[in-house]
Amino acid sequence: MADAPPRPLQTTDFLPSGMSIDDVLVAASAIGIFMIIWSIGQYLIERDRFGPRLKMIQDRRAELKGEMTAAKRRARPEQASEAMGFIRTVVSKLKLLQQLKVDQLQSKLINAGYRSKDAIVIFAFAKTVMPFVGLGLGLLICGINWSHAFETSQATGWLILLGLSYFCTRLPEIIVANARSKRYAALRRGLPDALDLMMICAEAGLSLAAALDRVAKEMGRVNPQLAEEFGLTSVELGFLPERITALKHLQARVDMPEIRGFVNVIAQTEKYGTPIAQALRVLSKEYRTQRMLRAEQRAARLPAMMTVPMIIFILPTLFIVVMAPAVISIMDNF
Repeated sequence: MADAPPRPLQTTDFLPSGMSIDDVLVAASAIGIFMIIWSIGQYLIERDRFGPRLKMIQDRRAELKGEMTAAKRRARPEQASEAMGFIRTVVSKLKLLQQLKVDQLQSKLINAGYRSKDAIVIFAFAKTVMPFVGLGLGLLICGINWSHAFETSQATGWLILLGLSYFCTRLPEIIVANARSKRYAALRRGLPDALDLMMICAEAGLSLAAALDRVAKEMGRVNPQLAEEFGLTSVELGFLPERITALKHLQARVDMPEIRGFVNVIAQTEKYGTPIAQALRVLSKEYRTQRMLRAEQRAARLPAMMTVPMIIFILPTLFIVVMAPAVISIMDNF
């Protein structure tokens, strides 16, 4: 008796015993629906983004209070992570932080929103390590034939290697500049509304520090960056001996024309005794007009920006739709 031919494999052979393809499809559909509902729920859940910033403001308040009372207490030794300890060791031994550039670099990091004491150490370490990372990635990607490394055919590989090295060298500065521009855009977008709230608080009789604190609480969820800056300024107004010092600190943390104008207006009202509500009303109207002009400028650039996509994607399709019937007719006749 001849052996029966082997039965070809089927899909059910790979399924657990007792399960059919319909069961697998139902389970996969249920998992997919659950993931969709979970994703929508995660998007709709309102997260508390102002909590960490409020904690930082409270820490700043405690720090200023300690400086004003001149309490000379020994700082508790903090258990730094091994990675951070290694970074500090490398930076200190290589003397990467030059005294002439520390202040300027720290100002850039603060403007970008990096207020941590270790931010400048991490930045210096990244500036040192990233060129070697770029070289490593370039050597893996470029595919240079080292036996004929300097031939013309290897030019593309060398360009990839040098391009990746230069990009990785500039990457820390690009990240800081990008964070700074995004932060400034958010501050510029929310400043007119914050000034309107300050004007209402000033007309209600609140002091400058109380008005800033109130605006920081109201703007916490809408614009946390601006709320953070106003909160820190309110804290400094409560502890520093002179108001102008706290305003100058705000100007140093956010080096943009709108904040400079706000600081100058507040300083002039303090100096000459003019009503702060009227000055804030004029300043808010001016900044709102500037915001509208920026939006109109972006809208005016759209036709020029859409020209190239239209030429590349829309016009060829239009030519095909218009010319294809005529071409097909000509081909049929011949």
